[in-house]
Amino acid sequence: MQTASGDFELTMDELRAVVRFAVACAQPSLVLFSKVSPEDPRPALALEAGLVFADGAARSRLQRAAAADAHRAAKQAPTEAARHAAYAAGDAAAAAYLHPLAKVTQVRHILGAAAHGARAAELARDDDPVVAEYVITAAAKRATPTVHDVLSRYPRAPEGGGRVAVLIRRLDSMLRDPGPLPRVVDDPGPFFHGTRADLRPGDLLTAGWRSNYGSGRVANHIYLTATGDAAPLAAALARGDGPPRVYRVEPLGTIEDDPNVTDKRVPGNPTRSYRTTEPVRVAEEITGWTVVPAEVVQRMRERMAGLAELGIEAMDD
Repeated sequence: MQTASGDFELTMDELRAVVRFAVACAQPSLVLFSKVSPEDPRPALALEAGLVFADGAARSRLQRAAAADAHRAAKQAPTEAARHAAYAAGDAAAAAYLHPLAKVTQVRHILGAAAHGARAAELARDDDPVVAEYVITAAAKRATPTVHDVLSRYPRAPEGGGRVAVLIRRLDSMLRDPGPLPRVVDDPGPFFHGTRADLRPGDLLTAGWRSNYGSGRVANHIYLTATGDAAPLAAALARGDGPPRVYRVEPLGTIEDDPNVTDKRVPGNPTRSYRTTEPVRVAEEITGWTVVPAEVVQRMRERMAGLAELGIEAMDD
């Protein structure tokens, strides 16, 4: 069943997939609105209205009215971050009214919620564009094959506009264009790994275990670095009962740039941080390394907690 006549077919099931994607992208930033306007339910109700449709109910005035209400809440929000969080929620509900018309204006219905959510997040973290990059990357990973297919029927996001338009174009490009091939890492090392685990020479570190960072989800990679500063910090931040430990390690397969740091704040990989899906062998424990000051660790933990509140994993694996 088509949503309406237009330039191409767009079924209700496809439209529901787009709305579910938009709601998922807007949801993490809602906390930024709720913190400063706890008595105003309009953005939360917009997300609920979007899910009602995404879950199979008929598209109705509910989504249109809830979107308009959330946008009004945005105009009344006391902070810029809250304003964009409310716009994200409103755009998520308004995604139900995506039309099958090959016009660039329709792309905002698909990607606007994610872009406003990213803008809200970066504003909440001292207007840090790296935070927006993390949010946009997470949004790209949420996009299902159906969302990719629907987006491909529309023109690319237009040039011009403010920061939200820039973020829409960034996400549009991530969804349409294949990512670059992993760089062949030719770093001679030596390599180091920071942890709280008590390891011995010859032990193998393998992927597939719960991470000691972030939400503790299963890690698909082992992380290592070729600099002397990064491993002690990783060890200090790792969860566990033991003391922070640093090991010299030997990767037994290919390694790739760690996307958590590569090109995020400055081009390239200046911290020489890498990851691998293949085993890493412990060569020796390194002693005498400079202990990371407690205040630095605390600042990092606070930053990680702030990112987690916005749905950003400390380590995107």
